[in-house]
Amino acid sequence: CVACMDRYARFDALELGCKREGDATHHAYCRACLIDLFKASLSDTTLFPPRCCGVHILLSTCVHLFPPDLVQQYKQKEVELATPNPTYCSNRYCAKFIQPEDLMADVATCSACNASTCIMCKNPRHKGLCPEDPTVQMLMDVAREKRWQRCYRCRTMVELLVGCYHM
Repeated sequence: CVACMDRYARFDALELGCKREGDATHHAYCRACLIDLFKASLSDTTLFPPRCCGVHILLSTCVHLFPPDLVQQYKQKEVELATPNPTYCSNRYCAKFIQPEDLMADVATCSACNASTCIMCKNPRHKGLCPEDPTVQMLMDVAREKRWQRCYRCRTMVELLVGCYHM
């Protein structure tokens, strides 16, 4: 094993296709070191995906050496890092990544704690329009320009065409 430098049987190690110049054998990782490498990549995204000599170590090549829960965690991390603008739970005690299938309209529901998060502002779900939504900001710009106002009670946008200023 290139990490711990111990000898292992071939069935309990993963032989890779890389090696240093002058080395007679290709690099290999024992089961324990490989598991440690993959677990470290889950907590430190700079190590994701795990690699040796700059070459990515594919999960499919070493899945037979891993416990099922590590394989599941790795696949979830792949989805998280591949998701553009990921949403995390707004509950600060949870803060887990919310899977794309748990997003509906502009609300994300955490499968771990069931909290609802606004996708636009990443804060807890709120009623009405999200102030961080770019289309809402454009509407507010037009409203200021046209001198529209919002009802203080229901927050609906209104325009005064005729009549007095009392609502």
